Amino acid sequence: MTENVTVLRAEAMLTPTGTVAPAELEIDATGRISYAGTPRAAADRPAGARVRELVGQVLMPGLVNGHTHSAMTLLRAVSDDEGFMPWLAAVQALEQHLTHDDVVAGLQLALVEMIETGTTSFADMYHWDAELIEVVRAAGMRAMIAPASFSAEIVGFPGVSPANGAAVTALTEQLAEQYAADPQIRIAFGPHAPYTSPPEFLSDITERAVARGIPIHTHISESAAEVAQIQERYGATPAAHLDRIGLFAADVLAAHCVHLTPSEIELFARAGAAISHNPVSNLKLGNGIAPLPAWQAAGIRLTLGTDSVASNNTLDLFEEIKTATILHRGAHQDAAIVRASDVLDIATRRGAEAIGFSETGALEAGMQADVIALDITGSAATPFDPAALVSHLGFAATGADVRHVFIGGRHVYADGAHLTLDAPAVRARAAAVRMRLAALAATPA
Repeated sequence: MTENVTVLRAEAMLTPTGTVAPAELEIDATGRISYAGTPRAAADRPAGARVRELVGQVLMPGLVNGHTHSAMTLLRAVSDDEGFMPWLAAVQALEQHLTHDDVVAGLQLALVEMIETGTTSFADMYHWDAELIEVVRAAGMRAMIAPASFSAEIVGFPGVSPANGAAVTALTEQLAEQYAADPQIRIAFGPHAPYTSPPEFLSDITERAVARGIPIHTHISESAAEVAQIQERYGATPAAHLDRIGLFAADVLAAHCVHLTPSEIELFARAGAAISHNPVSNLKLGNGIAPLPAWQAAGIRLTLGTDSVASNNTLDLFEEIKTATILHRGAHQDAAIVRASDVLDIATRRGAEAIGFSETGALEAGMQADVIALDITGSAATPFDPAALVSHLGFAATGADVRHVFIGGRHVYADGAHLTLDAPAVRARAAAVRMRLAALAATPA
């Protein structure tokens, strides 16, 4: 119906073929893009279409967070100046006090932050169940959801759920069937990492993943300490160890991969495995600089992630985009080695493909309308040159510039107001939970 057609008119728009300026984007009644190009005459638009004049704004695809742990917003600023293993111990100690209601509160806070900074899809590993998935669906976001597990016997989140790894594995299969046709949800197995999950557990999950076509989302080679531990324990580097188990026969999304060897990079490329690059988290925890240029040269499937705010402090993917671009230039002393246009593509189209939403990530006819609008009237965008849109989005834009967010054509954020979440109430609830956790942490055992 034409009254359900929305037309966005903006100063410029980022499309797969380059910048369009001025720009017009039409979203049909099904939530797909039906036109993306230069402005048309009113007579050429569907009768009754709602036209939004986004003066002083530009359009781009919604951002894709390729790896995070949403509910850990509750642990923001925990152990900020510790290395990876001490940081992990501090975080896990607090996680033992979490309840299911706490996880809901942390997840909702993450959804608020992601939406208002332009993220429309994300890949997550944490405690998950149908109730939590419905929170995501109600907010309007898309997510690849991986219920986290460690071993068949270990209960990962005892205050949240009594489920051990075997029960989580069964739940994952159930959720995959339940949400198989849902356009917002993809389900993945979430074995935490090779240093926390024993080979027999990983082997079982791999067999199930291959048989049922369910992806695996895990951490690989995040820190040098992890690599040394796996080499001592199994006589191989982490990815090589997982290859022996057969993990790469499944569809794998691996977070971090900071310390992959050249042969492991070849393995990823050959297997078609995807990597989530998390530069800010890797830097904050002192884990090193991942070899993004080598991954690109090998043709590896890539996405860009924040990791949790406990190891990053924000879910603003624009910070990741700029960091991922300039970090490798500095490390290699080569300003041409990584281009902003490539990183923007990883944060949108390629990231969407990597986490299972291939009908999103680009502003072109036929794609799902996951669209964000950014303000360009501020000082950091002045003077604005449409020909330099990629430069602005890659080096100057921040999540604070986001004014509108559409996901599948649904308007979820408008001029600073959330339309699917009560943001003030969410923030207040999360703050109260954090105060309780802080009090518990300060109480002697």
